[in-house]
Amino acid sequence: MNYRSVKEETYLPHKHISLLGKELYLYREVTSTNSIAKHMAKYGAGEGTIVMSRSQSSGRGRMQRHWSCPPGKGLLLSMILKPEISVQFVPQFTLLTAVVVAETIKTVTGFRAGIKWPNDIYINGKKVCGILAESSFSRAKIEYLIIGLGINVNLSIHHLPPDCQDTSTSLSLELGQNVSRIKLLKQFIISWDEHIRGFLKAGHPYLRSKWIENNVTLGQNVTVNKGNHSINGLALDISEKGGLIVRLSDGSLHEYLAEDVSLRKINK
Repeated sequence: MNYRSVKEETYLPHKHISLLGKELYLYREVTSTNSIAKHMAKYGAGEGTIVMSRSQSSGRGRMQRHWSCPPGKGLLLSMILKPEISVQFVPQFTLLTAVVVAETIKTVTGFRAGIKWPNDIYINGKKVCGILAESSFSRAKIEYLIIGLGINVNLSIHHLPPDCQDTSTSLSLELGQNVSRIKLLKQFIISWDEHIRGFLKAGHPYLRSKWIENNVTLGQNVTVNKGNHSINGLALDISEKGGLIVRLSDGSLHEYLAEDVSLRKINK
């Protein structure tokens, strides 16, 4: 287990470069890029700062699930944001990031990547990317928001854990050849800048239309896991809070904001 503190990790050997208007800090290995980014944000790192690493020893996803990727085989990054929005609208940034990632993958590889609410990206019915948003609040004000993502780029089948080989994939497995991580990074930044401008100008209607264009969730039968029980229903829409609106078997509509949702069928 790595007991190095986040503060110590920020002083590990790294490269600091500027790329397409963003400040990037490039590491070889850290516990988590989200942890490094949170520390940097706390001590004044600016909007749009990106932390990247070739590998993570303690990568994680939603629900504290462990997430791993062999060194140099994925695109592992976290971006610092300082949006002036109400706390209740923070989940919209997860949805926005999903749109950016899906369109980045399509632009670079030609594959249609679909969004599974709220934070997973799928290709051909298999997960290729996860997104994790973490934030710090002071009263009702957002101090900073960290958007972390991990894209499986050049993993072969034996790089995937045995229990994930039927449900996960990588860009190279789908394409049949390696994909440039730097090309993905550049396109992610370009797409992010395009969509954040549209979102800040037009708000939820802009985000909703772009998310719907890229999703594989709406119109699907879903299972919502709530503690020790689950609820089945039909996914209908997303709300202004970034929640998933589901119609249950009795016809009632419910909004889910932070639950674990699985698709009982994914259209390829």
